[in-house]
Amino acid sequence: MNVVCLAKRWRHHTASGGYDRLPRQIGATVVQRSEGSGLLRRVLRRLWRANSRKKLYLLDYGYEDLLAEGRLLAKARLRNPDVVHVLYGDEQLDLLLRSRWLLPCPLVASFHLPTFRVADRFERYQKHLLGGIDAAIVVSRSQLKDFRCWLGRDKVVYVPHGIDTRGFCPGDHDPEPRHIRLVMVGEHMRDWEASHRIIDECNRRNLPVQIDAVLGKALWPFFTGCANTHLHAGISEDELIRLYRQADALLIPVLDSTANNTVLESLACGTPVISNSVGGIPDYVDDTCGWLFGKGEVSGIVNLIAQLCHNPEIAWSRRESARRKSLEFGWDRVVEQVVAIYEAVAGGDSPAEAVAARDQSPPLALADRPA
Repeated sequence: MNVVCLAKRWRHHTASGGYDRLPRQIGATVVQRSEGSGLLRRVLRRLWRANSRKKLYLLDYGYEDLLAEGRLLAKARLRNPDVVHVLYGDEQLDLLLRSRWLLPCPLVASFHLPTFRVADRFERYQKHLLGGIDAAIVVSRSQLKDFRCWLGRDKVVYVPHGIDTRGFCPGDHDPEPRHIRLVMVGEHMRDWEASHRIIDECNRRNLPVQIDAVLGKALWPFFTGCANTHLHAGISEDELIRLYRQADALLIPVLDSTANNTVLESLACGTPVISNSVGGIPDYVDDTCGWLFGKGEVSGIVNLIAQLCHNPEIAWSRRESARRKSLEFGWDRVVEQVVAIYEAVAGGDSPAEAVAARDQSPPLALADRPA
C-alpha cells in the first residue's frame, strides 16, 4: 500500500527503539519535523508561539510540527496515498484535523498518552473535528473506553507498541554473587518519590543491592544520598543493552503509563520487570515475566527485593518468560495488525473488525524467533 506517515523522534529514545520504527517496518514514506535554524526560522517560531498560546489543547506541539503537517498535506495532495498515519496523534496532529477536507485519503492516528492528558482537547476544543479520524490506534487497553466514547467503538483498536527483538535480545548474564543488580531507565511519568524511598529502605535494611539508573542529569538530584546507586546519562544503545542483560530485574515505579519503551526493551533482553499495576503496564507485564504492585507501593517492592537477595533464582526463573513475552510485541506482529487497519479504512470497512479477524494466531514460541 501507498502509506505516508507523519513521524516524530524523541531524543531519549534509543537508536532501535521508539514508535518511529513502524514506518520503516512497513516501508512507508515518512514526513518528519525538522528543527531548522537561522534567523528567519527563529523569528517565525517566536511569532507562532505568541499566536498559539490560546490553543491550550496542544501538547508538545511546536512550529516545526505545523510545518511537518503542511508538508505532509502537500505530499498527500500530489501523491494521493492510500492512507496517512500520524504516529503521535496526541502531540503532532492539529492542522490535518482542521484542514481534513484537503486530505484525499483516510486518516489513521496513534495515541500514546493516558486519556486524561487529551480529554480536554477531545471533549472541548476539537470535539467537532474527531469525525475526520478514520481509525485510532491506542497502545494500551486502558485507553479504549475513552477513545471509543470520543470516536466510536468501530474506529478504535488496541495494537501494542512494538520492539526490535533482534537488537534487544538476551546475551551473557553473569550473576553477581554478592549483589542483586537492578536497572532503572527513563523519566516519563516515573514515581520518583517511591523510587527514592525504595532505595533508602534497601540501604536501611543493608540489602546487597546495586542499582544502575539511566536518566538525564537534570534528574540526578532525586538520587542524592542514595548509596549503591550508579547514575548514567548519554550512554550508547550497546551499553544500555549490556545494563539490561546484566540486571536481575528492571525497577520502574510509575505514576501512570500506556506503553513503555523501557519495559519492552528490558523484556526483550530477558530481564524481568518490577513495576506498578497502572494504566497499560499489565498489557505488557504479567506474573510470568515480572511483578506488579499497587501505585506508590514501597514496602512490597522492598520485600520482593529482599527475597531476590536471599534467593536470586526467583529472578533467574523469569528470564526466559520475559523474552518469550517480548516476542508478542515484535514489530512483525505489530505490522500485521497495523496493515489490517490500513486495508480496512482504505476499503471503507471497520478497522476494529479487521484486526479482530486478523489477530487470531497464538503467540510464537521462543524457538520460532531468532535471538
